[in-house]
Amino acid sequence: MSKEKEYRQELLEWKWEQLRLRKKYCQTPAGFFSSEMEKQAVHQWKQEVAEFRESHRHVLESAEIALDEPFAGREAELKLIREHLENQPLPVVLYGIGGIGKSALAREYIRRYQKSYQHVLYLSFRTTIEELILDDFHIPISNLHYDVNKYESKRKYFLVKYNILQKIAGNAKILFVIDNCNVRQDRDLPRLFSLPCHILVTSRRTPVIWGACLGIHIKELSLQEDWNDFIRCYQPDGITPEERKQIEDYRKKIQGHTLLMQQKLLHPEGDFSGVAEFKKDLFRKIPLSREERQAMLYLSIMPVQGIPKELFLTVSEISEQTINHLRGISLIQWVYSGKWQDKMLFLHPIIAWAAQDIFQPSTVNCRRLIRGFGAYLNGNGNDENCTWGRTWLENQRLEPYVFAFIKAFPKPAPWLAEAFDELITFLWIQGYYQEAERYSKMLFACVKEYYGENHQITGQMALRLGAIYHNRQAYEKSKPWYVQGLHILETCKPFNQVHLLHLVSAYHKMARFLWHRGDLTHAKEHIENALKALEIFRTGLTEEQKDLLLMHDRSRAYVLLEKGRILLQAGDLSAAEQICRQLFRECTQVLRTRFRINEFINFYIKILIEKKEYQKALKNAGQNVKRALFYRGREFKDTLHSKKQYADILFLMGRTAEAQKIYEEIIEDYPLCSILENSHIHGYAKIDPGNL
Repeated sequence: MSKEKEYRQELLEWKWEQLRLRKKYCQTPAGFFSSEMEKQAVHQWKQEVAEFRESHRHVLESAEIALDEPFAGREAELKLIREHLENQPLPVVLYGIGGIGKSALAREYIRRYQKSYQHVLYLSFRTTIEELILDDFHIPISNLHYDVNKYESKRKYFLVKYNILQKIAGNAKILFVIDNCNVRQDRDLPRLFSLPCHILVTSRRTPVIWGACLGIHIKELSLQEDWNDFIRCYQPDGITPEERKQIEDYRKKIQGHTLLMQQKLLHPEGDFSGVAEFKKDLFRKIPLSREERQAMLYLSIMPVQGIPKELFLTVSEISEQTINHLRGISLIQWVYSGKWQDKMLFLHPIIAWAAQDIFQPSTVNCRRLIRGFGAYLNGNGNDENCTWGRTWLENQRLEPYVFAFIKAFPKPAPWLAEAFDELITFLWIQGYYQEAERYSKMLFACVKEYYGENHQITGQMALRLGAIYHNRQAYEKSKPWYVQGLHILETCKPFNQVHLLHLVSAYHKMARFLWHRGDLTHAKEHIENALKALEIFRTGLTEEQKDLLLMHDRSRAYVLLEKGRILLQAGDLSAAEQICRQLFRECTQVLRTRFRINEFINFYIKILIEKKEYQKALKNAGQNVKRALFYRGREFKDTLHSKKQYADILFLMGRTAEAQKIYEEIIEDYPLCSILENSHIHGYAKIDPGNL
């Protein structure tokens, strides 16, 4: 109790005692001389008491709320809010992304039902619950205001005002509407939510972390009639069919974002003047940590269907705690995908649009994500998990993410060349040769400009570009890139320890090209150079360098395979057979990889054909076809070659009708096939198996 209150109470009590004594000792100088005199004194005392009580009576004074605005739809949500508030002793929280219509819905609820309340308070949350309650302008209570001389601190005044507010709410029907309450935690939130009145909150935060409340997720308008009403609200004179189509297209693009739809109707010619401020506001209301901003930046470049949670966590190195927090503030959404057996993380198009505009994705600020995704495609050095090791269908699931990276970074960064090359490799493995060629040429130009013409990475990227032409069977187009790559790697200064392996690759690719052209003499020279370079590389390795040892073993297996092919083509069946046995004896780790074994089996089948062991060759060729279809799909070069080899064996066995049917399939799947040009059988190309 305040000193003023104590003084006035004591004074009134003292006056009452004086009245009692004067009545008792009437007819004395100190008493009343008449009953009229007594009545006047008592009346005056009662007036003073009434004034005292009035000055200490606390009444909530509702402020005037301006609510005149257009509104359409949301009938189901309004009904749900009413049911919850009337039947549940818990606050109702309307949550969702910024600009989706939460505040407008809360104001519409006030318009509909304010007559059923004695008091309605519409409050805008700023910093804390304490600051909200302390605001005497927006929560005015008669005979109560903050006085620094009267209260020791604001906290003490808050507790006094809260207790008074609690008593008032217990005796009157009150609606508290708290707009934009985006706080994560607040020590006074339980106090606020325990007030005996109806509480309606709007927030961008998922209210599950607040405990005792009921959440209603506010999304875009779902019913077409609601959209029709919405359009009429802002275009009462109607719109033309062409304008309606434009608006419907825009609505699909932004997934029905309410604020932007409203502004599009008001400003059909372009963005409304406050669009830049709106974008900033989406992230300003709730401060984000550096990692949270990074997560939003990364997700903003992902495809609209989102990205599997585990995949994103793997390639981005973003923590799961960060993802959960961003989902809690309605910036990230997720939905379960049976295809991925995981939750798909995605951003509302407006959030993604704002994140891209504000955070400006680039190869610099997204370098960790680019490297992470490149490493994922590469399997982090594990053949079983790389693009080659995944099935065609498994890779197909990753296609949207590869194209999302290429779209986000139309010009690759040279210092991320290996990561970008993984994207390119993925493209041509999946049959996107034109896209791979275009992007690879751009990457080579960037690398050449950045590192110079005579650098290991420049030579490496030249070889990679040649590989695209080789795998689309445009062998002559691959030659200049192989020649250029080999020249650079032979003359440049080594950039790192794997320089020799890239040189081995260059020798190998040139040998393979020459083998295709039938120049076996020069092909042998290049393959011997590759073997010598491998031997030098191996002598410089220690047993602890397991990754480099695996790279050596893989390169050696393919070089030996190429040597065997050359020997077989040269007619040295015995030497080729010896190479084949050596491969299957020494290169078990490489051959254990799910798909890579196909090339080695293909070579083994050629030996069986030369030995006229057709039945055994046919069985292995059939397995090769199944593996190729499973891992590379119908149209990839390796599938084509496997089917062609199988058909050739059938032809050699005299089963020409079966062979012809497969040749027809090959031409249908790969109409520009270059391996079916040398000779013909029943109108379909047939080539000697040794030339495959």
